[in-house]
Amino acid sequence: MWPAVREAARRILRDEGLALHLPVEFEDQADELILAMADAQPSKLKFPKIVTHAIDSVDVYGPEDSSLGRHSIRLGVSEPGQDTCWIPFESTIAWKHVLSACHELLLAGYPGCVGCGGPNSEDPWDELQSRQNWISAQS
Repeated sequence: MWPAVREAARRILRDEGLALHLPVEFEDQADELILAMADAQPSKLKFPKIVTHAIDSVDVYGPEDSSLGRHSIRLGVSEPGQDTCWIPFESTIAWKHVLSACHELLLAGYPGCVGCGGPNSEDPWDELQSRQNWISAQS
């Protein structure tokens, strides 16, 4: 799942107008991440909005016309639509790994550097291939 974790982290750090919907126990960690983003990206003016919920998943929505926007990321066991980057683990485990990847990428200078987002970071994300790789690894 490491490529999907890195993709989720890159989206959180790079995309504008995001809303992080997460369990209340993750709120402080999300606040700390946003502060780290502000420190590492001083020219960035829009940071993810934090919304707490009682669902055992982390869902990240991007800006679009609908009330919740485009479903960009799901961290949790419930499978989302095929356009959503999915980390199919319990949210506590998935959040820990994505949060760690976010901090590592910020330390490397992402998104303001070329190539520091990791392998294939400049290529378009293929969610269907990621899920197929996950299924193959479980077999």
